[in-house]
Amino acid sequence: MSSENRQKIHPRVVAEAAEWFMVLSSGNVRPDETAQWQAWLASHPDHQMAWARVEFYTDKFKSLPPQVAFAASEALNAPNLNRRRMLLSMALLGVAGLSGWQVSRGRYWQEWSADQHTALGESKTITLADGSTVVMDSGSAVNVDFSVNLRRLQLVKGEIYIETAADTGWKRPFVVDTLEGRVQALGTRFSVSQQQNRTQVAVFQDAVEIQPADATSVKQTLGAGHQVQFASNHIEPIHRHNQNKPAWTQGFIVADDLPLSEFLLQLSRYRPGYITCAPEIADLRIIGSYPLKDTDKILAFLEANLPVKLSHPLPFWVKVLPR
Repeated sequence: MSSENRQKIHPRVVAEAAEWFMVLSSGNVRPDETAQWQAWLASHPDHQMAWARVEFYTDKFKSLPPQVAFAASEALNAPNLNRRRMLLSMALLGVAGLSGWQVSRGRYWQEWSADQHTALGESKTITLADGSTVVMDSGSAVNVDFSVNLRRLQLVKGEIYIETAADTGWKRPFVVDTLEGRVQALGTRFSVSQQQNRTQVAVFQDAVEIQPADATSVKQTLGAGHQVQFASNHIEPIHRHNQNKPAWTQGFIVADDLPLSEFLLQLSRYRPGYITCAPEIADLRIIGSYPLKDTDKILAFLEANLPVKLSHPLPFWVKVLPR
């Protein structure tokens, strides 16, 4: 996600959300901590957006204890949900168990049943029946649906990079559908990322046409060297980029003046466990390209070159603290 396109949330708030996420995932949550988290989540819309961002980047939301996971999901979908209703929902779910919550939310079944998946830290290249190539980022899921009239991908989760091939003898449109709408290739190389209530598209060659799901009269042609985010009812302003391919397809994570809290969230998509940072250092700026094949080396580099130190409160938790 580019620094231009990120929703404006203070890095300190993102760091606080990540810290709460780790506390609630520890499996040893005190009642007073649950109450404090609920109060924090309800106190400002930015807290809810930051929680959603942590959910997207860590892809570990479903590993939360069921009561907490359900309450978080309800809070995101209905910010004015009162405490009594939330606690009642948590109690009911405690009887139903995590599997009931996952089925009720629906999207996890879609992820598990998708045609193609990638695990945490894994990327995959697939060749489609028409010769097009799809590269899948870490923690992604996609369905493939080719018919006599249409070449269609459904991006369920994560990010994909596509190089379309000529549809010899058929001339069928090539489209990618997301929760927010449709992206149609116009003979092109492009990437599509399913984010929290947004789809991001970047074009590297030729062009695509974007059509939001709930605004069928709104269409936008996006040319090479440009990227944009869109929701189900509108398309946001277009921005330029200078990449030939997404950095992750070449094994790198790129930071262009990125706050430390955001950088660590993105890094967490490529390694097991959790990474959090103290709120007071959340706004430290990160610049550079970092190879993803060894995320421990990235953390060691940060410790050596920034006024920070690494702590390991638990085997699966890396905490970045002020030095």
